[in-house]
Amino acid sequence: MRRRDVLRFLAALGVAGALPGAALAGHAERGAAARAGKAGGKGREPVKTPWRSGKQLVVVLLAGGPDSLSMLAPTADPLYAYLRPTTALPRDCGGHDLGQGFVLHPALAALAPYYAQKKLAVIPACGMPGVVAAHAPALDDFERGAPQPAKGGRNGWLGRLALALGGERSQMVVASQSAVYAGAPHYNMIAPGRGPALPPLPVEDQALFEAAGKLFAKQGALGKAFAAGRSSRQELLAKYLEESRRVASVAIPAPVFAAFGERFGGELAKRRDAALAFLAVGGFDTHSGQGGVKGYLADRLRETAQGLAGLVAGLGRAFDDTVIIALGEFGRSARENGFGGTDNGHGGAMLVLGGPVAGGRVLGDWPGLASHRLIGGVDLPVATDWRDVAAVIAARHLGLPEKKAAEIFPDFAPAPSPPAVMG
Repeated sequence: MRRRDVLRFLAALGVAGALPGAALAGHAERGAAARAGKAGGKGREPVKTPWRSGKQLVVVLLAGGPDSLSMLAPTADPLYAYLRPTTALPRDCGGHDLGQGFVLHPALAALAPYYAQKKLAVIPACGMPGVVAAHAPALDDFERGAPQPAKGGRNGWLGRLALALGGERSQMVVASQSAVYAGAPHYNMIAPGRGPALPPLPVEDQALFEAAGKLFAKQGALGKAFAAGRSSRQELLAKYLEESRRVASVAIPAPVFAAFGERFGGELAKRRDAALAFLAVGGFDTHSGQGGVKGYLADRLRETAQGLAGLVAGLGRAFDDTVIIALGEFGRSARENGFGGTDNGHGGAMLVLGGPVAGGRVLGDWPGLASHRLIGGVDLPVATDWRDVAAVIAARHLGLPEKKAAEIFPDFAPAPSPPAVMG
């Protein structure tokens, strides 16, 4: 088997990114040169591709599902504080007023200037309809760009987009291993390197449970019921903590991204031959001890905002030709749980940042927090399909023919009036 075929096979499995970037880059350049030579030969016309040279889309997966009602807090809704007795943000939290009753979490302050400059748009209640609120299947659905059992084969939606934009000449820069770009012809891996580890989720103080356990120990059936309930609670919390650890292990820790973002942006500024880029940031599966204005989630949001702002700084002038989208594989429950956190849910938040973005606006429909609007009375539904947003960016920014959207997202029917994210 030829080396070119081996690399293509590995890329289809999402393994090629583990190879040294220089080797992949060399393969891509040699392949491009060979194709250019053939195209320039007698009787041959250069291959035309739809990609608008120099335009770039960066996809940032916020792994674990960030809490949208903290990122974009609906502080004007009186039910918000009712559903969130310990995690709701007050109206005077110091966050940027987004309008329409929403406040940007103060920990995302590094992004507020872009909203004011109309370079950042935000979309609440955003996600993919039909996704199961469990990490493994939801991540598979995100990577494939369609909920199961849609067609589409093993390739990821970014891999299919790379092929549609430029065939074998399409380039991509990545910083995380993911099946989302499986099938891409060529990509370069930029390793973030070592950095601070992701702190563990806070757990509740056990002193009260210990005291109550002693009090009920000699109460017969009541004591047994208390002990059984506490044991079940501890097992559930342990399950949540292990789940959070596994999810975070496949992504760049948010504290590392805070410093790595600018370096990644600098690499993208050099690689304007790359239409696409991808990385995943971990730390958002906040089942316990989430916090409000301050706390665990606030720290992760601050680090993420710093990483995104650094990415913009690294891009420099290239930011004018770049669109960055940041979203989770799903959202989190509207009602907080008994551990001071939020559980896996559906409607999340999406940030759209870039020079060509028609920002400074809250886009998409907002279902509100009334009980009859929530799934099971606890979970925010999906009001905007993130694929509508991605399809608009692919067409209007990158140049993908609109009829090819169905090739990128299997079994997807675009909304008649998708959010107007592009200027």
